[in-house]
Amino acid sequence: MNTINLCACTPAGLIAARSEAFAREDFGFIYDSYHSESIFRRQFTAREDYLTFGRESLGQEYRIVSCQVLAEHVDPYESQVVFLIEMKVHGKLQRYAELAWLRCENAAWRYHRGQKMTAEELPENPHELSFSDFAKLDPATIF
Repeated sequence: MNTINLCACTPAGLIAARSEAFAREDFGFIYDSYHSESIFRRQFTAREDYLTFGRESLGQEYRIVSCQVLAEHVDPYESQVVFLIEMKVHGKLQRYAELAWLRCENAAWRYHRGQKMTAEELPENPHELSFSDFAKLDPATIF
């Protein structure tokens, strides 16, 4: 299994690395790439609990087909990345966009929170999405 150095990842690079880790079913990397103050880490306080969940519930049923970074804003404390995902869930193709907020922790970027734009909310040309498109969404949908 390939190991990715979190400290070597740019914000956009972390999004790509997480996508690749998901394809390899490297749930340990995915867990480690979350910021310690993220909502995800409040849900899965123990790493082993997420590893078990990933193996039993995600594994082969969820497969990322493509992950394309569309925009990146890098700031020393908190950066943002907009990306477009296509994945197969139980054999059905799904598409959505996400705005991810990443925070630096222990000299590495880590996923802090995100906001998804569903397939129904995507503009006609989703490859032109920008940060301003997410500003129009309900902030209560940030997870």
